[in-house]
Amino acid sequence: MSAKKESKKPDQVVFDEEQQKYDAFLRPYATAIGSPEIKITDLSIFKKRASYQINTELQAKFNELKAQYEELQHQASQTQLVYSATFNFEPIIGHTYHLYRKNTQENFLSILTPKECNFEHLGSFRLETNFMWKKLD
Repeated sequence: MSAKKESKKPDQVVFDEEQQKYDAFLRPYATAIGSPEIKITDLSIFKKRASYQINTELQAKFNELKAQYEELQHQASQTQLVYSATFNFEPIIGHTYHLYRKNTQENFLSILTPKECNFEHLGSFRLETNFMWKKLD
């Protein structure tokens, strides 16, 4: 027992008995009375600021995607309006055509401008390269 007492280190000395080495520098906490105080940083302000920043960015991205979605819906409805109309020719990409409504509430596509036609003009459209119709007026 006296051999054990001689090898025992004082309480303020951090010594790992299993590895037989000093390891105070490896500890995540202060090991001596003269060690600096460990203060836990208050991260609530950082978290609130980061959360606000993320929410702002996500809301902006959502609004951007929503606007793109609404634009796609609008383009799809215009394209559907033209394709549901009657026409007896094959439209050429890049050319402008005019959509009219007959008295019978039937729509038709024509090459005639509104000045040359007496029917109700619903709009002028150009056939795009992706075969979607783009309203010009």
